[in-house]
Amino acid sequence: MSYETSQSLLEDRPILEMIGAGGDGDEARRDIKTVLTTSLPASLVFTERAVAILRAAISARGCGAYRIFHCVYFDLHDVDDHLAALGETARWEPLPAGLPTGEALCTLTFSDSHAKLCEHGLLHLAGHEVFIARWLWCDRGEVRSLILSAAPSAAHYERLRKRVLEVRHKQDKPIWQLVGSSYDRKMSRAPVEAAELILSDEIRARIDSEVIQFFAAEVGAMYRRLRVPYRRGVLLHGPPGNGKTTLIRFIGAALSSAAAFLLRPSAKFDNDDLQDVIDQWSESAPAVLVIEDLDWLLHRVNVSTFLNLLDGVEPRGGAGLLMVATTNNPEKLDPAINNRPGRFDAVIEIPVPDVAQRRVFFAAHLPEFDREMIEMMVRESERLSFAHLQEILRLSGLLAIAAGRTDRCAEDLRAAVRTVHERSTEAAAGFPPKIDFPFGLGALHQHRRQSAKHG
Repeated sequence: MSYETSQSLLEDRPILEMIGAGGDGDEARRDIKTVLTTSLPASLVFTERAVAILRAAISARGCGAYRIFHCVYFDLHDVDDHLAALGETARWEPLPAGLPTGEALCTLTFSDSHAKLCEHGLLHLAGHEVFIARWLWCDRGEVRSLILSAAPSAAHYERLRKRVLEVRHKQDKPIWQLVGSSYDRKMSRAPVEAAELILSDEIRARIDSEVIQFFAAEVGAMYRRLRVPYRRGVLLHGPPGNGKTTLIRFIGAALSSAAAFLLRPSAKFDNDDLQDVIDQWSESAPAVLVIEDLDWLLHRVNVSTFLNLLDGVEPRGGAGLLMVATTNNPEKLDPAINNRPGRFDAVIEIPVPDVAQRRVFFAAHLPEFDREMIEMMVRESERLSFAHLQEILRLSGLLAIAAGRTDRCAEDLRAAVRTVHERSTEAAAGFPPKIDFPFGLGALHQHRRQSAKHG
């Protein structure tokens, strides 16, 4: 903290009034000077400053006897989205800035369809007898937040927390709550088209019985009868590009009645952040937690911490907790990850598409071609992933455009298959793919060179 900042705080009359309540100004000034000249953590100073601001604000409203609580971010971070459902008409009111010359920050968060203003200040939910105070600030490029609440008792806070959770579960449009990044955001859980998810009958049956049916009433009754925690872990593994992400989207849409969290850890994600995510998941039961790329997560957090958190998690209210994780390299995971029930009980491989799956894929995406051509494509695309098959469709279309045609022909498809196989072989050998296609800027430069040559 700079000398200039310290001096400005020493002249901050609101601070003197709040910290010096019940004493004279000189004593308050000495208290502040002690804070500014002692090696106290900045977070402690900021937190106590925020508590003092909130205490002054509620005292001015005749609620000075209320207790002040720290809010876990997920508890009430979106409470202003649900005011109507909660029967409240509250609006955010300003609170003093942290510095005399400062101004509090508002931020924008983005969903699939719109931007949402995240406001700061004080929100009074009179019907629930709870005040909520929120501060936002930027720290090394990331937006941080502190949420405090004030209520007559912890029971008042808990009633509001549970009510907000109920409202979230009843949303008309189920959403993914993205967690683990520098800020959380939401993403809709849109249904997956049948053509997007092509699975073998065996894998589809396993997904239905071991994942989709997990939250069925009879399954919950079985867990309660056995007196074991109602939770399950599922690990999806297989080479990249074969539909694990699409399968996750399918599972999320199929389990629309359960809260859904999608963990995408940022570079600064650590053990404490993981604890917060696990707490959110367990407190939101019935809930699904999806961990995309488990390998990446385990490079960010301690494996022992991850396992201990899984072993100790208990669903609230007897509702179910489902964890689904994906990995491209299951052989590189610590053996302790999936060798014990309660961590990952089901391990399901999502392999490259077989003959039947490739036939379904090409028949659905190339209806203009006859059966003989479809069978040729099936034969020529052996060992390729679904991502490769999608690239064949895109590349063949681009080849047609480069040739001046609006529709692809059989030769476009054959050329695309050969190119994708070549790229796949080069990538497997560890070399970067060779990009040399007759379209885009390359085509323009080539056309100019030929025109100059013949011109």
